[in-house]
Amino acid sequence: MNSFYSRKGKRILDCMICILSLVLTFPLLVLISILIKREDGGSILFTQYRLGKDRVPYMIYKFRTMKENHENPDIRAYKGDTRITKVGEFLRRTSLDELPQLINILKGDMSLIGPRPILPEEALIGDDKTQTTEVLTDFPYEKRFSCLPGLFCTVDMEYRAAATRELQFSMDVSYAENIRFTKDIVIAFGTVSTVLLGRNIYS
Repeated sequence: MNSFYSRKGKRILDCMICILSLVLTFPLLVLISILIKREDGGSILFTQYRLGKDRVPYMIYKFRTMKENHENPDIRAYKGDTRITKVGEFLRRTSLDELPQLINILKGDMSLIGPRPILPEEALIGDDKTQTTEVLTDFPYEKRFSCLPGLFCTVDMEYRAAATRELQFSMDVSYAENIRFTKDIVIAFGTVSTVLLGRNIYS
């Protein structure tokens, strides 16, 4: 993880690609925003705290895909979920709901490739959810927090939302221990292929 690419090159490439992507997709971003607003008049963006590098919390941005003030907010989305809006269903299927995270990447919260950001409570052990991430020391996948979380990750290439958390976290650790430019290219193209084929949208 001490290569030039992991130390500086990755960040430079992230910024270059993000700026270009935001310019090219700007009309699409505006269109999606209008469609979300027209459907139910609610907020365009969904925001939530996630754990970043070294467990530092940050606010993640996504296009809102669920109805506002819906019931059962703690239950993960599933196929046929009535909480998902019509526009949201399309956004989830195409992963376009993730586009606002380009802003997170430019801010330095995230990278294009890296472990997917998780909720603070997902990094706790056992049933005691009253513990804080600051006092927890025995999380077995701590290595995943040694690099920035990513828009794409290794698990997205094949499993996407169908992976268990244990499988995802173990793959995250493997990625964090061996960051390479060629590996990032494979992950990027593999993820795009999975999304285009519409695989494993829900767990």
